[in-house]
Amino acid sequence: MTSLFVHNKYRSNIELIGLILEAVKNNDITRYPLMRYTSINYSQLKKYLGRLTEIGFIETHEKDGQVLYRASEKGFDFLRQYYVLLGMLLNTYTRNKPPEAICQEAKCHSPKERQSFTTRFAAP
Repeated sequence: MTSLFVHNKYRSNIELIGLILEAVKNNDITRYPLMRYTSINYSQLKKYLGRLTEIGFIETHEKDGQVLYRASEKGFDFLRQYYVLLGMLLNTYTRNKPPEAICQEAKCHSPKERQSFTTRFAAP
């Protein structure tokens, strides 16, 4: 059941869409930082950005000759629902495990990642 976690080697389309939307939710961002944040190559990113733009989850604009990406309201709505679903799945999976053990399974590397993970997804 560890495929629920976003830091796995094999991620689903939904996880990648969630990661991309997470990256573009607060800032205008270019392709290179998106590739680094999501750990996917240029051709994969290009495919996802095209589809997400086409369905209206991401908006684009140009500044200083660079294409910038930003989450649309529709993208924010999807991301909120994604977090709800992920939280439900993780709460079911983690009912009998402490957040620290779950975070270790999710390969949270830095203290900031661990704190963010446990506060966002730990069961109340």
